[in-house]
Order: sequence, then structure tokens, then C-alpha cells
Amino acid sequence: MSDRTLRLIGAAVALAGVGVAGYLTWAHYSNATVVCVRGGGCETVQQSSYAEIAGVPVALLGLLSYSAVTALIASDSGNARLGAATLACIGVLFSGYLLVLQLFVIHALCIWCVANDVVIAPALALVTGLRLRGSPA
Repeated sequence: MSDRTLRLIGAAVALAGVGVAGYLTWAHYSNATVVCVRGGGCETVQQSSYAEIAGVPVALLGLLSYSAVTALIASDSGNARLGAATLACIGVLFSGYLLVLQLFVIHALCIWCVANDVVIAPALALVTGLRLRGSPA
């Protein structure tokens, strides 16, 4: 797969992350009810004590991280590739932690969070990691 293709996929995945995290951030600050599948635990997860770290919504941290990765993919220097891969790998580890919290501590699943934790974050980590192989000098 060409670097150009990986770059486009990475940008698309990062923008999907911006969309999900942006929606959850908006819902947090507007006190809106998150659209969720029937019987879903979106509100339970969003209102749990784990939805914030030191008063900052986890969704906002995601929004900032996905935005930073998007900017780094656009920059495309060797350091930007390393930065994007590093942020993406930290994000996938944090997503795993959040998924464990949903399953075993909160006992509720937010479909938006699961989409991020299981699909978006790992895909971004994979794509940004693959791009390091062809990093420009």
C-alpha cells in the first residue's frame, strides 16, 4: 500500500475520530442526550465519574488528540509521522482502558465510545504505525 493511500486512510480515520469525539464533547457541554441504541448505556457512561479527568471531559481530550493527529498527518515530516504514531498508540492504550472501565466498572456500554475504542483508535494506530516504515529522512 502506498504512503499516499496510508496518509489518506489515516486522515479519514482521524477525521472520523474528530467527528465522534466532537459529538460527545458537544453533548457534554450542551447537556444534550446522546443518541444511543435502545437499551444502550450511553448516558450512564457519559455521566459516570470516569467521563472526566481533572474536570476535563474525556471526549474533549479525544477531540484534541484526533485534531492533533490530523494536523500531523497533514504536516508529513518525519517528526510529524512519529508524533502522529505516538499519539495514536497512546490513544489506543487509553481506549483500551476506557473499554475495560465500561465493561467491568461502569457496567454499561456507549456505542459511540465502543466505536472509538474498538475501531477508530486501533485503525489510526495501525495506519500511523505503518507510515513510520516509509518516514522521510
